[in-house]
Amino acid sequence: MAKISVLGAGSWGTALAILLNDNGHQVQVWSALEDEIQMLSQTHEHASKLPGVKIAESIAFTGDLEGSVRDKDVIVLAVPSPFTRDTAHKIKALVGEGQKIVNVAKGVEEGTLMTLSEIIEEEIPQADVAVLSGPSHAEEV
Repeated sequence: MAKISVLGAGSWGTALAILLNDNGHQVQVWSALEDEIQMLSQTHEHASKLPGVKIAESIAFTGDLEGSVRDKDVIVLAVPSPFTRDTAHKIKALVGEGQKIVNVAKGVEEGTLMTLSEIIEEEIPQADVAVLSGPSHAEEV
C-alpha cells in the first residue's frame, strides 16, 4: 500500500482519489478551499463535481499542504493548469529527492507555453515527474 496525496479536489482529482483508494492505497486529498474540504469531509460526496458518487470514508481531506506532501510515496498534482506553477512553487521545499509527482492536469502555461510537466520539473528539480493523460471527463473513471 502506497501513501498517496492528491493535490486538487476537483472532479478529476476526486475520481483519481477514489480509484487509488479502491486499489488499496492510503489516500489523502488536499484542497486550497476550506469550504470544499469541510463539504467533502462531512458528506463524502462532491455534489457539484461528481453528483451521486460516494467517496470512501477512508479517504482523508485536508487543507494542510505540508502534511499532504511530506513522507508521501506519490503526489498526484491535480490542480487546474493556471495554478500548477504556484502550487509547485509552494511545495518545492517539501518534496524530497526522487519523490514521485504525477501531473494529471492538461494544458500549457499562458505566456511561456511550457507544458505542465516542464513547469513542475523547473520548479521542483529534485522530483521524479510523470504524466498521466486520461479521459476528457472524470465521470469516465
